Amino acid sequence: MTPQTASAGPAPAAAEPPVISARNLSLFVRDGRKRIRIVSDVSFDIARGEFFALVGESGSGKTMIARAIMRLLPQRMLEIEGELSFSGTRLTDLSEARMRTLRGGAISMIFQEPMTSLDPLMPIGRQIEETMEVHSDLGHRARMERIEQLLSDVRFADPAKIARMYPNELSGGMRQRAMIAMALANNPRLLIADEPTTALDVTIQREVMEIIQRLRERHDLSVLFISHDLSLVHQYADRVGVLYAGVLMECGGEADVIGRSAHPYTAALLNCAPRRRVNGARRQGIPGTVPSPLEWDDGCRFRDRCQFADAKCAAAIPVSDRAPGWSARCVRPLS
Repeated sequence: MTPQTASAGPAPAAAEPPVISARNLSLFVRDGRKRIRIVSDVSFDIARGEFFALVGESGSGKTMIARAIMRLLPQRMLEIEGELSFSGTRLTDLSEARMRTLRGGAISMIFQEPMTSLDPLMPIGRQIEETMEVHSDLGHRARMERIEQLLSDVRFADPAKIARMYPNELSGGMRQRAMIAMALANNPRLLIADEPTTALDVTIQREVMEIIQRLRERHDLSVLFISHDLSLVHQYADRVGVLYAGVLMECGGEADVIGRSAHPYTAALLNCAPRRRVNGARRQGIPGTVPSPLEWDDGCRFRDRCQFADAKCAAAIPVSDRAPGWSARCVRPLS
């Protein structure tokens, strides 16, 4: 036996690809003959079992990224440039037939207002069963058992009764929990939650968040959680991306992005949280509004609302690493 042979060990296992990987992702919508950019060169990964929060004001492009992952809009309406992959497979290369097998199966999504997603004329249990008929080969009895288990998992005390009820018979929080149960019916690898707590009161918000967190840990589920509220996600997210006017301003671990924000926009979002007070008084909101995509240029898109902006902010702003796994797009970072 040669020394080389004696020292050779087993080949190292190949690294598992991210569940979602975006690289220089840009999105465009069509308005007649116009091609309007709504997301610009966004890059992030979501690992298996990771809770990644994408936060920012309305109009920042968060929901359009989610819709791009799900391929919910036809290419003639939403064009995708750059790389967008699911477990190593480029989503833009998949046929519509293949995407239909992923939607509701390996990739599931829950929405902000469940009443627009649930069929008002169909019992909750039957709606969950429909998704299972498409993506599983379980028989009827096994599906019924699975439905009751799912409804129990989202904290319904009488799941059999809930399965027979219609959406209008449930409260907003109960409908959202039913939507979570439906999203998990086929054991997805990725759950996209698009502002799922916005219409709920604070107590129900916490309950929904805790359900998502518990199910994520139990099933090793990756979560893309979309929100405008940094104060809501900080206790649940592993990593956070801060999106503004289609640009990822800051991205990194929760302790870095929220604990010691580098970008002035991240700090401004935190200061808007109702629970953040200085000497008993609420912090001031962010002046101005998110610029229209028709007004975007090469400079920092936050500069007209930023108290630290200067002439350098009118030029193209590169991404800079603040620490391993933590980056910001700012020429005058706060930390």
